[in-house]
Amino acid sequence: MESVYVANFVLDPTSALDPFLVNRRHDKEIDNAGVTIKEERKFLFLSLTAFKNNYEELSDVIFSEYGITLPKYGKISRSSQINLINIAPGQWLIYSFDNPISNFLSIIEPIVGNLGAIVDLSDARAIIKISGPKVRDTLAKGVSIDLHPRKFTPDRAVSTFAAQLGMTIWQSEDGLTFYISVFRAFGYSLLNWLITSASEFGYNIEI
Repeated sequence: MESVYVANFVLDPTSALDPFLVNRRHDKEIDNAGVTIKEERKFLFLSLTAFKNNYEELSDVIFSEYGITLPKYGKISRSSQINLINIAPGQWLIYSFDNPISNFLSIIEPIVGNLGAIVDLSDARAIIKISGPKVRDTLAKGVSIDLHPRKFTPDRAVSTFAAQLGMTIWQSEDGLTFYISVFRAFGYSLLNWLITSASEFGYNIEI
């Protein structure tokens, strides 16, 4: 009998924008760039959906385990381990940036149990963070929501469209950085739109 050899492929994780990002700067008669753009490369990102009539019980379970309640629509709840964004009735995004928990899906699935459905979206999303004194002016060129600090506060989030891209937008807890999530395949389109919108103010791209 002839031996059969199967190649042992090892797939290394690659960021959504790795082929397109280079350190660069674009200024127009200003000393300091108005916007800084950077890809968030290490993150945890999941979708949690409550099954019908299970909202209260699911909320109790999440609070018992993580010390935060399930936020209402357009709101964010934060803890030291995970953060929750309500993007639709009965549907939340779970994310973590600083120290994403390894194998988190296998940890939270038994906690949620039959109260809801949870899906790991970490490899299916691109996330870009954008900051600087002109960040709201840059986003306002395409996002049809009120971005004034009195309205769009750090505890708010929104799923919307800009440049024909569906996206979820939220801020860091200190309100200094905006995060934008899109489907991974649209990451390059999002980057191009941000660069175009920020060109007036000057921008930095960090790797």
